[in-house]
Amino acid sequence: MLARLSARFNQYHERWLRKRIPASNRYTLHLKNVFIFPTRFGFGYLLTCISLFLLGTNYQNNLMLLLCQFLLAVFLLHLFISYRNFTATTLSLKPIAPVTAGEHALLTVQLEDKHPQQPFYGGLHMQLRGTSLSLLNRRADQEKQLKLLLPTRVRGIFNLPRITFSSTYPLGLFRCWTHLDFEQQLIVYPAPVPSSLRLDSADTTQGDTSGPTPGIDEFDSLRHFRPGDPMNRVAWKQAAKGGDLATKTFTQSRQESGWLSLAMYQDEPLEKALGLLSYQVNRLTGQQQTFGLRLGEQIVEPGSGEQHKLQCLGQLAQYRTTDQPYAAD
Repeated sequence: MLARLSARFNQYHERWLRKRIPASNRYTLHLKNVFIFPTRFGFGYLLTCISLFLLGTNYQNNLMLLLCQFLLAVFLLHLFISYRNFTATTLSLKPIAPVTAGEHALLTVQLEDKHPQQPFYGGLHMQLRGTSLSLLNRRADQEKQLKLLLPTRVRGIFNLPRITFSSTYPLGLFRCWTHLDFEQQLIVYPAPVPSSLRLDSADTTQGDTSGPTPGIDEFDSLRHFRPGDPMNRVAWKQAAKGGDLATKTFTQSRQESGWLSLAMYQDEPLEKALGLLSYQVNRLTGQQQTFGLRLGEQIVEPGSGEQHKLQCLGQLAQYRTTDQPYAAD
């Protein structure tokens, strides 16, 4: 019963937060997205003030009443200072670089002062809602950054939960906080599993054979000079020794090309097969080779380079998965 009521309350709270603090890439803190409430220390402070008031009234001690009023004035002044300091900053989340399963993703929040004349002071606490991941940076006012490592266990595309930021500056009597949704996703690639290269060249025109072809990479041999040969290809050292003019010939190795296909690993578990393909994508990209990727009906056309690699790894990450909320455990 309690679990059901708690779940309903959380759903209602999330809907209310979506209306009050909509998702955004950048937030400027103000009255509508900031909450403030006394801390435990603040309530103890208030209890002390009430006790002083009762004692002063009971014993008709004006000094005690004066002290009570002074402490209450400090309490109210602290309320204004805490709110003003917390709303003196603008928060933005830097793009999160994709990682492979088992690694840690780096979440970096950038702080900016709204007005140079009114900078943010003190430390800042950050926590991912619904997880135990948190960070307290006591030098946030100087470093202007908050960095938190996010552990990953499985591949997929994960929606980051709201991030709670809070501050108790300056005396800890009040806690200011906010729940921000930066609307970012964490992409986790399959962990590479070392394996031998397996390319399917059935539908490619280049094939997957390799051999020497004319090119400019490696010296091959000398042949007799022919009129029209480029002068930078002439073996001048041999000619200087009294030999006949000769032309250098060069070759280059034909690169392997073809398709990486999930169908070639039907006997393997899905996650292992995706790990094998992830390893081969990295290997072929490192060798600057051209390749395509087939994942059932999903096809990535042959290509090469870093962008092609990221496209292939992204397809591996989201294969047979849907966007899901991030969970640290």
